[in-house]
Amino acid sequence: MRRLLSRAMAACLMIGAVAPARAADDVAAILKSFFNEPDATKRKALAATFAGIQPKEWAPFRALLHRAAPYDNLEPGVHRLKTPGDDVVPPVSYVLRVPPGYKADSPEGWPLLVGCQGTGGSGDGQLGMIQGLLGPDTDAWLIACPDAPEKDVYRVSRIMTDYPLGVLADVRRRANVNSNRAILTGYSKGGYTTWGTILFSPGEWAGAMPMASWPLTEARSAGCILYLENVLGLPIQAHWGADDIRAGQTQGINTLSRDAAAEMKHLGATRFEGIEYPGQGHQLTLDAAKIRTFAASARRDPFPRTFRMLFHHVWQGRAWWVRATVAAGKEFDFDAPLTLPVHRKEDIPQTERDLYRRMGMEIVASAAEDPNILVITARNLREIEVNLCPEMQDFSRPVRITVNGAPRLNGKVKIDWFELLETARRTRDFERLVGSRVRCSVPLRR
Repeated sequence: MRRLLSRAMAACLMIGAVAPARAADDVAAILKSFFNEPDATKRKALAATFAGIQPKEWAPFRALLHRAAPYDNLEPGVHRLKTPGDDVVPPVSYVLRVPPGYKADSPEGWPLLVGCQGTGGSGDGQLGMIQGLLGPDTDAWLIACPDAPEKDVYRVSRIMTDYPLGVLADVRRRANVNSNRAILTGYSKGGYTTWGTILFSPGEWAGAMPMASWPLTEARSAGCILYLENVLGLPIQAHWGADDIRAGQTQGINTLSRDAAAEMKHLGATRFEGIEYPGQGHQLTLDAAKIRTFAASARRDPFPRTFRMLFHHVWQGRAWWVRATVAAGKEFDFDAPLTLPVHRKEDIPQTERDLYRRMGMEIVASAAEDPNILVITARNLREIEVNLCPEMQDFSRPVRITVNGAPRLNGKVKIDWFELLETARRTRDFERLVGSRVRCSVPLRR
């Protein structure tokens, strides 16, 4: 290892410059050693060799990460795989289709489409549906379709919200994925899963295509529009039938989807497209051409300059470059009886939404004027974590962070190369590099 480090240091680690091929080979060798090294102390020693790097361009560095990471030996075809599971979500089985042209050493990675099954369906069935919709574009994609961990109809739960994230993470561990082109979709039950996932982890996805569903959360129909500000920065193409409502009901997938589309328009969403199918109910004949166009064009901005997140559990507070870590008090219980001060029945939904918003946790963040000046307001939280990105912030200048008007950081920050490489190793999200993490206490808002 000592010999390897000295070779790389002698090459001056000229990432982003016109470096000799030998230097790039040495850097790639160190990155491969870092990804494969099980001992954290040894990984720190490897990361230390990068401490003096000041890349002029980050794209070549990302390309090296894509090429250096170890992946499974995946031949073209359909593979049956399983996620490892965690404390929240059990292991999830899924099928992964690897296209004929897939190459594990691609410098940009491959686009990925994750498709969630409907009620009574399966990953295999969802894969067939997606292949039919993508048609001639199928071989441009890695396609992963899981079997839902909870059977029967969709019920709001953290398991159903988080299992697509586990599939995304497992595919990135096995295959070379371009995380700026990872799209989530699903039909009916899978559409509800899609909505529930993107509302509380929008920064993980390049886009979403929920079908035959609406934004169902713990807040039920009163909360259909409650969390839509969370996904204003995410490309979304929603599909529903004009007649998708059960006999005798006044609210259905059609009316609630229209409510969501109207709210997105009201919020000024520029990346939302709602497609209603006249004369169709729950079984849709989807517009495959529009789906292909959306999938081909959707891209993620890993570090948007402004965003807002509303949520009611700390684990949901996965905003784009800010994460909720500690709540200021007890989390809101949606199952507890509510007493609403209303005089008319028609006022109940708005009054209920106002209560949910008031009792929720919220993060509003902006780096609009200067990416090195981060202005954050937070509500009902005691602590947050801010990620600084070397492709967004200029680490040669001071970084200033204020939370609820109080200064939390004002000075230069060095890139933590162990943090950056360790995050890349853990997440395999090479399009979102984290140069430093800053924990910030949240003062009370006046």
